[in-house]
Amino acid sequence: EGIAKTAKNIEEKGYASIWFPDHLMGWWPQSIWTPEIVGGFATYSPHTFFETALSIAAAASASRNLIVGSAVTEPIRRHPAMIAQSYATLEHITKGRCILGIGAGEKENVEPYGLRYEKIVSRLEESLQIIRLCWNSKRDELLNFEGDFWKLKDAVFELPPLKERPPIWIGGVRERMCRLVGRYGDGWLPFLADLEMYKDRLQLIEEAAKKAGRDFDKITKGLFTSVIIDRDHDECLKVMDTPSIKAKALSTPAYIFKKYGLEHPLGKDFYGLTDFVPSRISKKEVFDAMDKIPLDVIQETYLWGTPDEIIEKLEKFVDLGLEHLVIWNETYFGDFGKVKSSYECLGEVLDYFK
Repeated sequence: EGIAKTAKNIEEKGYASIWFPDHLMGWWPQSIWTPEIVGGFATYSPHTFFETALSIAAAASASRNLIVGSAVTEPIRRHPAMIAQSYATLEHITKGRCILGIGAGEKENVEPYGLRYEKIVSRLEESLQIIRLCWNSKRDELLNFEGDFWKLKDAVFELPPLKERPPIWIGGVRERMCRLVGRYGDGWLPFLADLEMYKDRLQLIEEAAKKAGRDFDKITKGLFTSVIIDRDHDECLKVMDTPSIKAKALSTPAYIFKKYGLEHPLGKDFYGLTDFVPSRISKKEVFDAMDKIPLDVIQETYLWGTPDEIIEKLEKFVDLGLEHLVIWNETYFGDFGKVKSSYECLGEVLDYFK
């Protein structure tokens, strides 16, 4: 009911899309998920996630024109042929409004559940090849694929498209991931707040697209970013200095700390997506680590400020080619009382870009 209500509400407000994570575990350690630390959120678990494809179906059924997508799924917990089937089915359910957002995956959703988290980019590339193979197959065609991770032998895929297959948007900012976008992606959906990195990675994607004989201009340039927004600039700084936001910042990559001459409190080469498992970190370890996270580092990981400041920052991304923005509002994770006001501020950003 909540998914349906939210989808209907944001469509009425004028948003273009709604996106669902594919997680079993969230980014916050439950060891600090208490009322005195995270406030009103303590009544919920940080690890509450409905299944992604079913959530997309629920949102699509409650809306008319809203684009619905995954941000993002991965091919470790699911065989790529099953991903192909799920999203081909969603193309029918949504009447062509769904997007398959896919990436290499996070350790927190894989390794604790008994699956191997290794060679994840190579696995993703094979999976993209298989998904395309399934979606491009003809009737009575036998599918064969011999890879390092997956094998198809006399397989079939005969679920026809309603009109055309869903676009595939690939997440990730590392070099190999960006080259996969250029070779296989219909869109790019990085989780990012750094303008210079966005510019640099777009160049990598363009190079890879040209090398593969693909049209770079036809790849949708997206951006998935966490936002802290308030009408008062200084209030944003206060929100970013709260325990819940600082705990989330433990997933920040080590290279951002290095920019300030610092070492990540969880390791000098720590990278959140591939190293962080929140369920394994104690309350003491969280607080010891949070004491070593300066506000400068947190500011690097968020799109933050007043509505006008955020609009100004986003315009620079638009100048580089940004076409589709996905916002995760984390303001009220730092101050639960700012739920309404933060979305009102985001409404001003929405109205500007509409």
